[in-house]
Amino acid sequence: MNTENQQRLLRMKQLTIHTSFSRSHIYQKIAEGKFPPGHLISPGIRAWEKSVVDDWLDKRMRGEG
Repeated sequence: MNTENQQRLLRMKQLTIHTSFSRSHIYQKIAEGKFPPGHLISPGIRAWEKSVVDDWLDKRMRGEG
């Protein structure tokens, strides 16, 4: 598997596509402490590590989250 072309960070638009959650749902879950908060990579720009989101999704699918 070629990892060079894999995306490491997801911006909100990419995150909503990747998770199938709406933007408002993601921010609600962040406020509840039930979703990874991501990182401010510059003022007003937040991004999520794809591996962290994938781990969170895997746990949720196993009923752990």
